[in-house]
Amino acid sequence: MKKIAVIGSLSTDFVVTTNIIPEQGETVVGKEFATFYGGKGANQAIATSRSGIETYMVGAVGDDNFGENLLSNLIHNHIDTSMVKVVKDMSSGVAIIQVHQGDNRIVIVEGSNGKNEIADIDNHSDLLKEMDLFVIQNEIPVEVIEYVIEFAHQAGIPTLYNPAPIKAINPELLNKVSYITPNEHEFEALFTNQSLEEALAMHPNKLVVTLGSKGAVYHDGKQVVLVEQEPVDNVVDTTGAGDTFNGYFASGILKGLSIEEAIKLGNRAAGLAIQKKGAQNGIPKIDEV
Repeated sequence: MKKIAVIGSLSTDFVVTTNIIPEQGETVVGKEFATFYGGKGANQAIATSRSGIETYMVGAVGDDNFGENLLSNLIHNHIDTSMVKVVKDMSSGVAIIQVHQGDNRIVIVEGSNGKNEIADIDNHSDLLKEMDLFVIQNEIPVEVIEYVIEFAHQAGIPTLYNPAPIKAINPELLNKVSYITPNEHEFEALFTNQSLEEALAMHPNKLVVTLGSKGAVYHDGKQVVLVEQEPVDNVVDTTGAGDTFNGYFASGILKGLSIEEAIKLGNRAAGLAIQKKGAQNGIPKIDEV
């Protein structure tokens, strides 16, 4: 079976659903409160695992109850946690999520996610070299992200880089990743001096820009291709849409699908994910997609 290592964040999401978005200095009465497992790394790992790929998580949790629960959740989802470290005297990462009419605003407190280190990659280098694909995001320190890209490049392992949330990394390293999957806002931050069409043409079959409800776009070497998202009538929570897309897109690539077919798979999975509350609750299993 193909193996994926997801290097990234693990967090607990505290979600407030509200009918009114408060202005600065204003207090409003919310509608609902719930706690969910999250972190872009963990979300994407669960997506790849539920898609049927053997998945390994690389990350850090604090020595608190949240950390214990985050590890238990990964294990429950059949994810190898041997490369997740527990950081003493440190809180686990959290995200405060405000949901309004199906859309979300998120504030992240990195906690133990900020304690991911280059040494963690070196300590597990033998196991990591057995992987068929690396998946990384931007919720861990930049120096670790850059080191992982270089490590994978030297080891000849393809890398999917999801540049979310926006962080500045060495732009030369983008030449060493196999797939880049920003959304529209992340694309504009990453490719500041290029139009969408220009950037896609310069990175054919590599740069995939997600467009929310419109789908995703890439360049097939001849032309720009828009892979449309099927309409979703019952949008409940878009929090985990991007992570679900990335996990299933990565899975599709490893299963030998073309980029277009892998995008279609990611779109279908994301369309299902947004019909339930919580970043991970809605991530479908492969037989549902």
